[in-house]
Amino acid sequence: MTWAMAPCALMLAALCAPSPGVFTPERFDEIDAHIDAGRDFAAATGDTFAWGESYAMQGYVEMYLATGEPDYLRRLVRVADAIIARRDDHLPAGERRSDHPVWSIDGKFTVATLTLLDDAGRPAILLRSIRSGNNDTITVTVAPGDQAGTFSLSQASEYWGEHLDCHRTFADLSLDPAAERYFPRVIDNLDYVADADFTRIDDPEARPSMLLVALDLREQRSPDTRLAPVQDALLVPASVPYWGYIGPIYGAMTRFARLVHERPELQAEFAPAAERLLAAAAESLDGWERLWREGPGEGQGYYLSIERGGGLWWDGVMAPMNYLGAVGQVLLDVHACTGDARALDHATRIARLLRADCTVDAGGAYVFNYWPAAALAMWRRENALSLNTPENRASPSPDDLSHGAWSVEFAAHAWRDGMVFTDEDMARFALTFTRNLWRGPDQHLALRVDGTRDGSAGSDLAGARWLDLCAVDPTIFAMMRSTYVSFDLDRAMYGHALGSYGRMVRRQRELEGL
Repeated sequence: MTWAMAPCALMLAALCAPSPGVFTPERFDEIDAHIDAGRDFAAATGDTFAWGESYAMQGYVEMYLATGEPDYLRRLVRVADAIIARRDDHLPAGERRSDHPVWSIDGKFTVATLTLLDDAGRPAILLRSIRSGNNDTITVTVAPGDQAGTFSLSQASEYWGEHLDCHRTFADLSLDPAAERYFPRVIDNLDYVADADFTRIDDPEARPSMLLVALDLREQRSPDTRLAPVQDALLVPASVPYWGYIGPIYGAMTRFARLVHERPELQAEFAPAAERLLAAAAESLDGWERLWREGPGEGQGYYLSIERGGGLWWDGVMAPMNYLGAVGQVLLDVHACTGDARALDHATRIARLLRADCTVDAGGAYVFNYWPAAALAMWRRENALSLNTPENRASPSPDDLSHGAWSVEFAAHAWRDGMVFTDEDMARFALTFTRNLWRGPDQHLALRVDGTRDGSAGSDLAGARWLDLCAVDPTIFAMMRSTYVSFDLDRAMYGHALGSYGRMVRRQRELEGL
């Protein structure tokens, strides 16, 4: 049957629909069939895999745990194999973006650049945009001046123009390093210049660019260089092999492998697939190992998202906690299946880092940050961690419901394995949900783990990813069911929704026997 149902089929579906607040395998399968009908792995990106298929695969694991039906694991293996086939190092030569065992990203997520040429066609100036996203929307126009060695530069962005005062023209710029209006001294914002000796023009009317950083590429920096004109040229986003996606993408795969490892009844059919997926995860973890760092506290550790100078605005610094929490789960599963001592060491150190970042609020709940406070404390120009963003003086920001779920899942995973987190820790995470995130019937969950900011139906779906905490407070399931009913969350039909619905089915069966 196609999804364009005949009227009688729609009537039958309505008659058979589950009652509000009852979560069924049949509804899960409907959502899954809808997603599967639109899958196109050949056209998918690492973003699709990390923020769509990862949740769907977790849903398959949850549904197996809820029903014992191995077909859900078969679905996971089919999707997992298709994803790994699209890893950079497995692509055909004509499609390959790197030789690394990861998935590359680009577009709005990465640093974007444009090389300006002189009138002889030689590279003269490198322009970089290192905003937190949508750098690929920035356009540049260059007009050579009447005098040799002078030019004007205009920048614009349809996206950033809605958020910043950034559509501006820099006139009377000079290519002479000795000139007062030497172009980097006028354009560059001090916040994005790694050189501690750099000085801007002493002119309060000369506002720095909010979009661009300029670098002189000329070997011979003649004051008489003339630039070639450019009209509305778009900056080009970098293609970045992104190690951060290892955790989200492999999480369900290694969880599946651990199930197979621990359940003899699954091994006859699934052992080859489990070994295959574990081997793929190990290859990717080996590739990321060069970016592993110990610290900042005793017994702690973390991965960098990318090396210093790489194509992300947070190059050279600690990966955000959601990525560390996601890969922490993979590391625990790899250790459980293979006994890999390095995996256990790294998972333990990440767990200590997360626990150290948790503070207890007035209600006894844990509050933790998107970037650990220790990461921001290190992110100073004098430490030379990041080339793109040498310094970040932002205050620690409480994590949000969805990103924070990765950290809570990791903490629960480590707790079940008897590592770092205690029963008291789990009780405090449960209070984060019941006292901070939960706002009562017919209200969206709060967006941030400290109870601030208003959420939405889209963010509410992430609440189901906190259901591991039902092990210490089963009322969390009832709260999430109320949220599902109030906002018809069971009607959502995409990857995140599928994974969350699978979690609701499992917890309902475990807690209520339905």
